[in-house]
Amino acid sequence: MTTFVYSCHKAKIDSGELIRLTGIIDAYKDKHGDIALTDQNERLFEYGDQRITSEQWAAVGRGDRKVFWALRKKVGDPIADIAIPILNNRGINGKFANWLTGLKNDPVNLQKLGVLLMNEHAKAVTLDIDECIGNVPGLLSPKQVATYHERVFKHIGMGSFILGSDGSWLFGGTLFNLPASLYRPIWCKACDFVSPGIGFREDH
Repeated sequence: MTTFVYSCHKAKIDSGELIRLTGIIDAYKDKHGDIALTDQNERLFEYGDQRITSEQWAAVGRGDRKVFWALRKKVGDPIADIAIPILNNRGINGKFANWLTGLKNDPVNLQKLGVLLMNEHAKAVTLDIDECIGNVPGLLSPKQVATYHERVFKHIGMGSFILGSDGSWLFGGTLFNLPASLYRPIWCKACDFVSPGIGFREDH
């Protein structure tokens, strides 16, 4: 058994919830026959404890995006590398993301949006760990990240000032409603994989 199998995965394997596939790919399928665990991307298995710490929760509670994402970067959360340029409105991706929201000239509401997304990220990471999802507990897949962005956009009624949509296409992978996994090479190569499929398909 390779090192990517964490204790929570081992518990699922021992209980029969995950069953090892035969062949050259070291992977496990769930009770529905979908791929639930794979060692395809070796970089994913170098990550350590992704739990949201009390210090990180405190940053969420006071709306301190700068401290939260700095702490997430320290533990290797790949979303931090996306969030920090947006927070600082730097680089092509950071400036473009802020421009797409239509809130570039509204720092108060842009901050509110960022705080909501930070909070949802912390909750999604916690759920991912509790449910032992994917290869690395606490590391999110592109689909998981896109899903909480869509939820926040719809909650605040934010639409695209360009296309007049509900805003769900704004975040990487939901662009023009294409699957989040298709944009993995562009914005989240280090994100986790979630069944079904081994990387090229996602949980939709």
